[in-house]
Amino acid sequence: MSEQKKYSKLLKLLIKILFSAAALYYVIYKNDFNEILNAIKGVNPLFLVLALLIYILSQVVSSFRLNSLFRALPLKLEHWANIKLYWLGMFYNFFLPGGVGGDGYKVYLLRKHFKVSVKKLLTAILADRLSGLSIILVYLLGLVYYIDYELPYQGWFFLLIPVVSAGYFVFLWIFNKSLTKAFWQVSVWSLVIQGLQMVAVICILEAMGASMAGKWDNYLFLFLLSSIAAAVPITLGGIGAREMTFAVGATYLGINEEYAIALSLMFYFLSLISSIPGIYYSIRTDAILDQSDSHSSPILEEDMKCGDRDEFVTTAVGDK
Repeated sequence: MSEQKKYSKLLKLLIKILFSAAALYYVIYKNDFNEILNAIKGVNPLFLVLALLIYILSQVVSSFRLNSLFRALPLKLEHWANIKLYWLGMFYNFFLPGGVGGDGYKVYLLRKHFKVSVKKLLTAILADRLSGLSIILVYLLGLVYYIDYELPYQGWFFLLIPVVSAGYFVFLWIFNKSLTKAFWQVSVWSLVIQGLQMVAVICILEAMGASMAGKWDNYLFLFLLSSIAAAVPITLGGIGAREMTFAVGATYLGINEEYAIALSLMFYFLSLISSIPGIYYSIRTDAILDQSDSHSSPILEEDMKCGDRDEFVTTAVGDK
């Protein structure tokens, strides 16, 4: 990798750190940090453990969604191998700056193991991410009717749901027609995944106290908005962006800001815990894919040439 690219990556990383730090400072300065800590300290551990288990289940289902797209390429990857690969990706996405390190490493391993081009692998992974985003929009369009804030034509937002789904299908059709075979399956998986994560959020709210009952719609709406904000590549792995969304949105929806921020922090903490099994596979990458089934081959002409793994990963997925 050239010195210019290294400096460019370092500059982007520093900017993201600054954005994250500024957002967290604003959230903490604007609110009572002791109240946020009290909300976290007073949680019911049983509901918190239940939320963790439900979130882990959502990630297992997410691996099935991604594998549905892989198989449409076609790339025949065993489900257990894909779960291990997915866990590795979760771990890297948390601990490598930028949030795309895990995706890049998955591309590297699969390209090394199977005769599948980088372009196809990247399209499948991008389609996986966009599927999740499209379903978040679907849930938002359904929930907007119930939130405690008046918007023009609020009762008609649900009519845009078919437009979102059609847009995702068009994306698959344009970039890789073979992926359209998995459209319905992937859409159902995405509905289940986001539904499970919303249940996990409700469990966190219950862990903080029954006083949250009756405000679930507002909290869930902000949670979905914060998921989109966290995906915008201006912060370090979404840190700060999610909390900022909760803090600002809480003032408009009339919910407790400290509890909203505590919810955001606890959800991030549970996500972090669920990625821990990926540590093992980051050390033992040979335990992910069955080497006896390897289909590695020389780099295809459409693939980029690279001198080392890190450069391949960076170039393949880009830097957010």
